[in-house]
Amino acid sequence: MKYIEELHGLKIFHKKDVVALTKDESAAREILRRYSKQGFISRIRRDLYAVTDLANKVSLASKFEIAGHITPSSYLSHHAALEYHGLAHQIFYTLYVSSMETFNDFDYEGISYMFCQSKSEAGVVNPVTDPLIRVTDLERTVLDCIDRIDLSGGLEELVECFAIITYVSEKKLTDYLSRFDKQILYQKTGFILGHFQKEMKLSDAFFESCRSKVGKSVRYLTDKQESDTYFKKWGLCAPENILSFLEQGENRYV
Repeated sequence: MKYIEELHGLKIFHKKDVVALTKDESAAREILRRYSKQGFISRIRRDLYAVTDLANKVSLASKFEIAGHITPSSYLSHHAALEYHGLAHQIFYTLYVSSMETFNDFDYEGISYMFCQSKSEAGVVNPVTDPLIRVTDLERTVLDCIDRIDLSGGLEELVECFAIITYVSEKKLTDYLSRFDKQILYQKTGFILGHFQKEMKLSDAFFESCRSKVGKSVRYLTDKQESDTYFKKWGLCAPENILSFLEQGENRYV
């Protein structure tokens, strides 16, 4: 029981953290084996562990905290980030986790942790109130979800989530867009956020900036069957009215 207090302080830890405590790798392996057997800790995946609640043997670390410790650079992204920010319309049992280092997808306590290749660390933060968590800030989350609608729960879920956002930093959006430098992302961002311009408090200048990046190529917001209407302003094919998803959502609860 010598190291239980230290491990509780960490809540979630790697094998190397136990080696640092014991100063001996063999001793660390034995402690991990014994504590796991006794139910004091739970193995999440190779070399990653969490302290357990002794009453129910469930990990004390949240799924969001676990995601931030899978690799040195891992962080919540896409729909997982929407959920963390309190914007998710639906709760999924899959967490998309971006990382510079590749990891194999795995399941733990009913949650599937899915790897996404990180393209940039821009906008990745450690919230002051949750120091064990790494997550994209709101603006980066918005752009990531627009870029990969399939990792954001689909277009309907994305629209439902965006409808409750009351402010985004135009400066941050512009900065991240310039870093990603993807023509289609400018097209999709201008088109989608245009439906929420007033709510998100975005200026006309922001959309003019997005339009200036639109080329001659015609792109599709989603698959060709669903995106059946051409919007010349953005050089984009998309569903005729994406806000109809909000109306459908309201009808479901009548």
